[in-house]
Amino acid sequence: MLGRGQLRPAASTAEKMIKVDHAGENGAVNIYRAQHLVSLLRAPGLRPELMHFQAHEVEHRQIFADYLARHNIRRCVSYHLCGLGGWGLGFVTGLIGPKAVLATTYAVENVVLEHLEHQTAYLRNVDTDAHHCVSAIIKDEQEHHDHAIDKLDKNSFLAKSLIKIVKYCTECVIRFGMR
Repeated sequence: MLGRGQLRPAASTAEKMIKVDHAGENGAVNIYRAQHLVSLLRAPGLRPELMHFQAHEVEHRQIFADYLARHNIRRCVSYHLCGLGGWGLGFVTGLIGPKAVLATTYAVENVVLEHLEHQTAYLRNVDTDAHHCVSAIIKDEQEHHDHAIDKLDKNSFLAKSLIKIVKYCTECVIRFGMR
């Protein structure tokens, strides 16, 4: 085991998955943080649910941070980039308004849920600790997805456009982190 403060790179696919999940959760925290800030002006009615979702994402980020700490693994190089990108996405979509916030939540969670489904299938027999971490967040991510889809008109031009763009960007971030 490495000494305290000596972190190592991820050695396995399972460890890389958790590093990317950790960075992604940092992005999600910052999406909601920026949307919450801008909602003061554009959508005060969304503030309670944005705070609720942000609290979930903070918990998820900590679950993955704890895994990395237990295994002396350094975080993903994209951690801060995900946070900055998430904040920018949250700020812009928050300025656009409630429909953009809902489209963003739906798009991100749609990709994330698919990603987590693949991860749980892979991790089940490979790394039980990582499997437990991933499994622990699925219910909350599904809640965010379902909440957004229930309130979103997916057929509007704005929603269709944002969903395509945000899904593509989210998939790219995941692929970049796993390389």
